[in-house]
Amino acid sequence: MKGCKPFVIVVTGEPYESGSRIYLPFKEFLLGRSWGTIRPDVSFASQYISRKHALINYENCQFTITDLGSKHGTQINNYDLVPYRPVLLKHGDQIGLAKGTVVLSFNNADESESGDTVEFTGSVSENPTGGAELASPIVVNIQRREVLVDGKPVPLFGKEIELIMLLYQNRNKAVSYDEIRKKVWPERPANLTTGVPDVGNDEINALVYRLRKRLDKYGRQIVTIPRYGYMLDFYR
Repeated sequence: MKGCKPFVIVVTGEPYESGSRIYLPFKEFLLGRSWGTIRPDVSFASQYISRKHALINYENCQFTITDLGSKHGTQINNYDLVPYRPVLLKHGDQIGLAKGTVVLSFNNADESESGDTVEFTGSVSENPTGGAELASPIVVNIQRREVLVDGKPVPLFGKEIELIMLLYQNRNKAVSYDEIRKKVWPERPANLTTGVPDVGNDEINALVYRLRKRLDKYGRQIVTIPRYGYMLDFYR
């Protein structure tokens, strides 16, 4: 593994700050939540994370990840893993624990080559269900929370970057208004009845409008799901 420095970048996952880098040893590496005598190699605070949630393992010059029968599951690029069945990790893969409570970006390329920049989808490649993903002109730099379009930085501010990160993490999957409220406006007081931050659809729609304008001609890839929410669609 000369020149290779495998690590994961924390996109979201308390108590780590977004952008934190965690280097991986060339052996087993347990992800979970500390409780009693259980002490994972990386411990997250949320109680949605199981004590022994997932295992990253290095063997035969490759990294794999295995869900350990966690209560709320493990996802790779938004596809649910079958418990106890190892899945090969590739550079740029997004690891989700407990339906996005924790999101990690896997990096297994030489830093001088990757620059910590991960394409949204990269070139055409197979996904875990046997389908294929299309290339996108949109690129995200997870550590810097930076978005590139056709290789040029796009100035995004405040809630705009929070929204594009959320849509990216759920690309080609509809994201509900309520999920947008929770992830983009966590600081807002929650509605006493629903427990969801008190943010109107008009405010969400206005944010989407601004984000589309920032992405110029590629703003059309943010599609409206009537009466539900939005989706970042790479097939448009």
